[in-house]
Amino acid sequence: MTQTRIDSQKKKVLVVGLGVSGIAAVRFLHLRGWAVAVSDQRSATELEEVLQTLAKIGITDFETGGHSEKFFLNRDLIVVSPGVPLALPIFKVVRQSGCEVIGEVELAARHSTSPLVALTGTNGKTTTVTLLGEIFAAAGIKTFIGGNLGRPAVEMTEEQFASAILELSSFQLEGIDSFHPRIAIVLNLTPDHQDRYPDTQAYLKAKTAICRNQERADFLLLNRDDPELTAFASLIKARRQAGENVPELLFFSVEQEVESGASWLEDKITIKARSLDGSYLVRELKAPLPKLPGAHNRSNYLAALLVALVWGIKEEIIVSTLNAFTGIAHRLEYVGSRAGVDFYNDSKATNIDAVIKAVSSFERPLVLLLGGYDKGADFTVLEGLLKKGLRELIPFGRAAVEVVQQLPDYDKGFKASGLQSAVDRAVSVAQPGDVVLLAPGCASFDEFKNYQERGDTFRALVRDAGATVDDGQL
Repeated sequence: MTQTRIDSQKKKVLVVGLGVSGIAAVRFLHLRGWAVAVSDQRSATELEEVLQTLAKIGITDFETGGHSEKFFLNRDLIVVSPGVPLALPIFKVVRQSGCEVIGEVELAARHSTSPLVALTGTNGKTTTVTLLGEIFAAAGIKTFIGGNLGRPAVEMTEEQFASAILELSSFQLEGIDSFHPRIAIVLNLTPDHQDRYPDTQAYLKAKTAICRNQERADFLLLNRDDPELTAFASLIKARRQAGENVPELLFFSVEQEVESGASWLEDKITIKARSLDGSYLVRELKAPLPKLPGAHNRSNYLAALLVALVWGIKEEIIVSTLNAFTGIAHRLEYVGSRAGVDFYNDSKATNIDAVIKAVSSFERPLVLLLGGYDKGADFTVLEGLLKKGLRELIPFGRAAVEVVQQLPDYDKGFKASGLQSAVDRAVSVAQPGDVVLLAPGCASFDEFKNYQERGDTFRALVRDAGATVDDGQL
């Protein structure tokens, strides 16, 4: 199918989904002379403020409360927000009519000349992209940071950047076509979004689409400690050896030496790679002293280090930034201490693998807050892990009943209706030396707009309960 590009001829485009990226796409297309229409499943009442804002810039052609075939047909291009499943039957219909359907990330990439670093994975994306942003900034490289984190990708077209680093979800990757990063990274792959994908292979396919258009001069960085990615790497390696135009593979591992890439074993990092300019990188480094707990965070640090070296950033800048990095809000964020109990906010842990990583980061007794809006998670996976040093499991929110049903051995006869009640319970049962950990394993939509609001609320509740920040943290 011929790709639809921006030109001087006014054409009809439909933007589906009025989330942050959808609204950014509307503005982008409108400013470039397209006749823009919008469609959203939500009601006009729910979207009143957004529609009023769009009307002020001249966007008055809209459909709310669903997606109708009549409204979708006879468009030159359809741009879909990541929250809207591309498996909806309506998209099959419009494709059959000859209309191109793409995501906002694809739209952005077609109209930006910035060299791309693209990163995905089930967990650790935001931490790693934030760290990369700090490394590139320390190196004086004007860099756009966005995608699933922060600014919508389409905003990278607003000015010239020396590089663009994009955090990408599987939903965003479903909507790419010609998207082509110079460096692509997949941090890990574990089951997530079971409510959107029929099986693990469908989720794997969505994530690994990140390297679909990469060529031999590009780099694909994969976690050697992840079995799914190791299997996928074997396929890519075989294709490259057969002469196909696929990227060069680099691995990163905190468990084993790798043949090509970076390994972090004990206090030593070994690098065996090649940079974008073709120079070889063979060296050993003293490992940084990460301020974030857990092997998964060492893996994130290592991935960022390898990307930066491949890009050509000086080693001393990278190591200095790694040593100074203190993490991000809502990801194993130290909130404060009260009566000898430390409180950590991992509101961004919205799936079970993230909960496992969070729980495994501590060796002290835990009071674990688990719950929210259930996405079809298998909480039973936590059973063996929780036997080690759990003070109490506090189920909360809409998922509380499901948590108790799947983990009956940890039922204390208490289910918190919401986060406030869960925090009150945690404060009452935690003992000196314990860690109270918010690692919900669920989405936040039963009580909050997003995980950030949930984490902010947790932080406020904990401090209202008397917790204070000490030891120079935060």
